[in-house]
Amino acid sequence: MTTLDRVSPVAHLTMGTALGMPGPTTEHLELDLYDLPELDTNAVRGLIVNSACDQIFLERRRDLLTDFVTGGGRIAVMGHALTDFLPGLGRWRRLQYSGPKDLAITADTAHPVWAGVDTADLTFRRGVSGFYARGYSERLPDGATVINRIGRLGLPVDYVYRLGAGEVLVHGGLDLAVYRHDPNTSARIFPQLLQWLSGQETPA
Repeated sequence: MTTLDRVSPVAHLTMGTALGMPGPTTEHLELDLYDLPELDTNAVRGLIVNSACDQIFLERRRDLLTDFVTGGGRIAVMGHALTDFLPGLGRWRRLQYSGPKDLAITADTAHPVWAGVDTADLTFRRGVSGFYARGYSERLPDGATVINRIGRLGLPVDYVYRLGAGEVLVHGGLDLAVYRHDPNTSARIFPQLLQWLSGQETPA
């Protein structure tokens, strides 16, 4: 059975084998980005776009991605969004920082993906700040809900917005799958992301 033959609630789009990314599970399958046009999007409920994905390729498949979301699907975008491969997608900007306070993560709006997660566990990873994010998103779409903010100015780093019958979640930093084995509350994020993408989330 090939990857494309499997039925799974969530497809995780990657480019090759991404460092720190989980292997396929019953909750999600890994799919090489360039196989996206062959994916039956009716067979999945959610997509994760890995931070290393080719955004020019994604932009050329904008209609495919847009149709998936407007039809009721959910997409989680990881990393630095620099092209308009989805309508309304904000643009990532590098943050000017000089110390931990400039990289501190603060919660804004409750969301099921971050339920039960202490922002201190996001701000510091292995005793170092800046793993979670070192930038922010500007030009957010109308109606976007900011989930987490970064730095002294409280700039948006995580946000969600509706697109047709579906939703887009944007995390402007390190792929959330990397946190799945952390020895603190941040380990909750990736399993809860899979639940949210598959429509099985619990309230925040």
